[in-house]
Amino acid sequence: MRINVLLNIGKKPSGAARPIIEFCNKLSKHHDIVMYKAFNPNKNGLEYFVREKIGFLLKGRSFIPEWIDCDFPVEIIPRYDEKWIKDADITFFRSPHLACDVGGWSKKTGNKAMRVSTIHLLKNPLDIPENVFLIASSTMVYEKLKILYPRHKIFRVANGVNCEFFSYENRFYEKPQSIGMIFYGGKNAGHKGVEIGLDIFKRIKSEYPHLHFLIAGWKNPGNLPGYVEFIKGEKSSDMLEFYQNTDIFIFPSLEDAFPNPPMEAMACGCAVVTTDVGGIRDFATDESAIICQPGNLQQMLNAIKTLIENPEKWRNIAQNGRKKIKQFDYSNQAKILEEVFYEILSTS
Repeated sequence: MRINVLLNIGKKPSGAARPIIEFCNKLSKHHDIVMYKAFNPNKNGLEYFVREKIGFLLKGRSFIPEWIDCDFPVEIIPRYDEKWIKDADITFFRSPHLACDVGGWSKKTGNKAMRVSTIHLLKNPLDIPENVFLIASSTMVYEKLKILYPRHKIFRVANGVNCEFFSYENRFYEKPQSIGMIFYGGKNAGHKGVEIGLDIFKRIKSEYPHLHFLIAGWKNPGNLPGYVEFIKGEKSSDMLEFYQNTDIFIFPSLEDAFPNPPMEAMACGCAVVTTDVGGIRDFATDESAIICQPGNLQQMLNAIKTLIENPEKWRNIAQNGRKKIKQFDYSNQAKILEEVFYEILSTS
């Protein structure tokens, strides 16, 4: 297959971009994939007008992100317009605001497939042409899309995890010594439950002062307690180090579509305490993680204390999680996406 991928990949690590890149890394072994980065991702305003002019000057050059490896070419274009991209069998993208433009492209760009992996479209639905196939990242997203877009053809392909990279085979399980979580910045990150996580850290610290507390993120918020170690997650290798140094990983999100960090933590042998959001139950069970109700701080506290005070349970949860998550390695998930693409082609 010839697959065009429209992804505004940047210099900073992106949880939204990572799954697309990981899928493409696997698919590129057997298919012709070109990813396009538009300097103006089809938005209006002076800033984007200037970006588009810069993109025109750089048109055709390669873009190499430093935070993740891409086993396929990433080409710079001014904006997402079919005149800048190659003919293809499939055009694959994830930004809903591109749907109307891409849906109107000619047949030479192939069938159009949009990955839906965030809660924003579910909360603020947009008009999406019926010729755009929708690929949901979780069961929750799939069920909501069926209600919002009853006339569309909708598929379900879960995110995966790179178990070859995110791994810690020699982890020593004696008793938990550290607790970690991810810091999400930005104006749209309030639903990630960071404040709840910091409150949990404070309470656990008061009862178990010997524990080591870690937070990883792109940028240090600057107001972390002195007992918290911040790990700057500029590259995938930084995140690997974070997970490998974390014994209990907490994910206190209030709502989500299909979060990557709990999967990566499980692959690295962390015991995961997470809220029951999005696609969590697509890959986690009560034997492979402790799953709490969103916003229930006391329930998460009790779960963490249980793991701290019962090393055997901590070890079982962590080891079961690592075993379970291997089913979601991208080598498996990419095959499912490949089958979806073939089914889409068969309908044309």
